[in-house]
Amino acid sequence: MEMKRCPNGHFYDPALYTECPYCQGASANANVNGTSAQPNVGATMPVRQEEGGGYKIPPRQEAQPEEGQKTVAVIQQKTGINPVVGWLVCVDGTEKGKDYHLHSGNNFIGRSSKMDVCLPHDEAVSRENQGIVSYDDRHKAFYAAPGTGQNIIYLNGEPLLMIHELKAFDRLEVGNTTLMFMPLCGEEFQWEKK
Repeated sequence: MEMKRCPNGHFYDPALYTECPYCQGASANANVNGTSAQPNVGATMPVRQEEGGGYKIPPRQEAQPEEGQKTVAVIQQKTGINPVVGWLVCVDGTEKGKDYHLHSGNNFIGRSSKMDVCLPHDEAVSRENQGIVSYDDRHKAFYAAPGTGQNIIYLNGEPLLMIHELKAFDRLEVGNTTLMFMPLCGEEFQWEKK
């Protein structure tokens, strides 16, 4: 198909138009892709006439917790405190030597200050939920799980692609950071209500 350029710089197909459709309007007898006007169709109206056009999404009504209704860990309900159950200690990376307190339930790893284990200077760690370290006080066990982050976490040099139980001195490689796991709670010690 050879295109033609009008004096105003527009390109058009001379097989469809005798003159530039942008400058002079489309030729009434031009046949575009074999379509033609339907003679007996009147003016159409939108099925739903919403203000601003289109479909309106109903407003989302989120349940707002009442003042003082914060989700708490089961161990916190039993003991009245949210005690440390173990630690991750940075043994390699920008935070080398720093420890991170682990609490009952899920502990999220990421760069954001909202994370339980915050690695703010490791750009290879996703901002939120790179991985999870959990303590199950019912079974007295720790677990590591991958999060939704971009990079793979390694447990003792192997890819962490599903939930694995953690043991003392296990190493988690998160981005360019290596964290060593140290439990406090387990079979030998458990926080109990006194």
